[in-house]
Amino acid sequence: MEGSQEVIKELSESYEIYITTAAMEHPTSFTAKYEWLKEHFPFLSDLQFVFCGNKSIIHADYLIDDSPRHFKDFMGEGILFSAPHNRYELGYVRVENWNEVRRFFLP
Repeated sequence: MEGSQEVIKELSESYEIYITTAAMEHPTSFTAKYEWLKEHFPFLSDLQFVFCGNKSIIHADYLIDDSPRHFKDFMGEGILFSAPHNRYELGYVRVENWNEVRRFFLP
């Protein structure tokens, strides 16, 4: 996504960043997702990638996701990244793009 690499790199200077993916819902996607993450986010360590099935196991302050189902049992604050499939979802902080993510965390 446009701006994601730049913003995540910038945020990583002030925050602990972890990329979580529910890849285990589709286990055959693991290798492709891992290789994509390594290519596009080379400044992140392998230890900052979390492959899981249920993101509620993540204990963090924030979770940015385009699927509000991941916020159900998440203990932190869910931030909904806008996408066509979630345009009618209400009740969440919403961001439209990575520049808005930057403004949320680095006002």
